[in-house]
Amino acid sequence: MTRLTQENIVAAVLLVVFGGVVWLCQDFGPRARMIPLPLAIFGIVLTSIQIVWQNLRSTEELQMDLIAVSKLPAETEATHTAPPAGKTVPGWREELRALGIIALLLALIVVVGLVPAVFLFTGGYFVLTRQYSWLMGLVYTSIFTASVYLLFIAALQIEPYYGLLAPLVERFR
Repeated sequence: MTRLTQENIVAAVLLVVFGGVVWLCQDFGPRARMIPLPLAIFGIVLTSIQIVWQNLRSTEELQMDLIAVSKLPAETEATHTAPPAGKTVPGWREELRALGIIALLLALIVVVGLVPAVFLFTGGYFVLTRQYSWLMGLVYTSIFTASVYLLFIAALQIEPYYGLLAPLVERFR
């Protein structure tokens, strides 16, 4: 069986799965099908594009010389375990810093709610990492926060979580 045939079989199985999700969603209520139905339709579109793309491209792209790939240069055992040049293995401090960033985002969500936490976290990240100037960081943060709001609260009509500020927000609603 050729590689192209295998890829077509996998794509066909994916189409069947996505089609089954679309078929099963017809028995769901309108709110229950808001997530699986669009995702399944999007999956069908992407899988169809994949099938067309993989069957119309040249077969030379699909060929791989496994003998050339399997030949490794004569290296010592120590160089196999060392990271490639320019790349370092993250230490415990970097991992702890990454976990701290996640904990900070979760704490912000608990305290101020989802939308303000997204704004504060994204803006703080852009400013502290100096990814952008403070003005461009504010613009990108505002656009991202607005898109999160429009997607989850306006389009999907998910009740927002207001965090520990919920009594204050409820007073002004």
